[in-house]
Amino acid sequence: MNTFAWLLKREYWEHRGGFLWAPLIAAGVVLLVFTIAAFTGMSNINLNGNALINGVRLGDLASTLTPEQKLQMGAGLDVGLFFAGAPVAITLAIVTFFYLLGSLYDERRDRSILFWKSLPVSDLETVLSKVAAATVVAPLFALAAALALMLGLLILFSVIVSVYGINPFTTIWANASPLSVIGKIAMLIPLNAIWALPSIGWLMLCSAFAKRVPFLWATLLPVAAGTCVSIFDAVTHLRVPNDWFWQHIVARLLFSVLPGSWMDFDALERRMDHVDGPQVLVNAIDMNTILGPLSGPNIWIGAAAGVGMIALAIWLRRWRDDS
Repeated sequence: MNTFAWLLKREYWEHRGGFLWAPLIAAGVVLLVFTIAAFTGMSNINLNGNALINGVRLGDLASTLTPEQKLQMGAGLDVGLFFAGAPVAITLAIVTFFYLLGSLYDERRDRSILFWKSLPVSDLETVLSKVAAATVVAPLFALAAALALMLGLLILFSVIVSVYGINPFTTIWANASPLSVIGKIAMLIPLNAIWALPSIGWLMLCSAFAKRVPFLWATLLPVAAGTCVSIFDAVTHLRVPNDWFWQHIVARLLFSVLPGSWMDFDALERRMDHVDGPQVLVNAIDMNTILGPLSGPNIWIGAAAGVGMIALAIWLRRWRDDS
């Protein structure tokens, strides 16, 4: 166990820029954009705390909100906070993609593999530590960056409503639930890890196999295969849609590392058809919607394929010799 923890620390030390600083910078950029937009908008209107809507001061209007309206406001804030973390999630996907692509290739390129193989550490432990770094360590740092972004946005919203004479504690902080939102996102880490296994396995397999430019191997092979399947209608006799290969093979191999790419938007749309108002958006982060993919076979078939490719990457690392 101590050896595995040490291997995880090694991955963090060698990739601190991507794991730690990249999501923090993404969160900072988002917060900066929101801040500039907010203060630019406020500079063009009356900021004396007496802003009116239909002759009623905003401060007085906020004090008359019913409990139901406050719940709706809280739901809207929570949904906004949830999706405000999208740039952090995209940054995490990019970092993870290139980290996995170089995970077993870079050590052969710079010959550091000779040093690591001289240590009493198995190929299994080494590869699994890289898988754990991609599925646990990097998402946890992104989660911390997302939480910092949410708190920063709530502070920004508090400043804005204070300018208009509204109490931010009773309007914003009493209704928003940033810890609940971040808890839901934390619960998604295992689901994202399972869903991402096809991409993880494929990228590590290409990293272990390629003598050079693993990026081209990883991207061109699936795209070329998908193009051939489309040209020759290779799946039509299986009675599946023409885009099946692109959706379930190419996309799963290349884009499963994107958090939330497992969401069934068709099912979400059907759920939204039966509700109105803020509940429409609340359904987007409802746990029944979030955990829906676990009930289908696609995620488990992909996970099995990913585990198989990871096992093959371990075997290749053991016997690969570019000398």
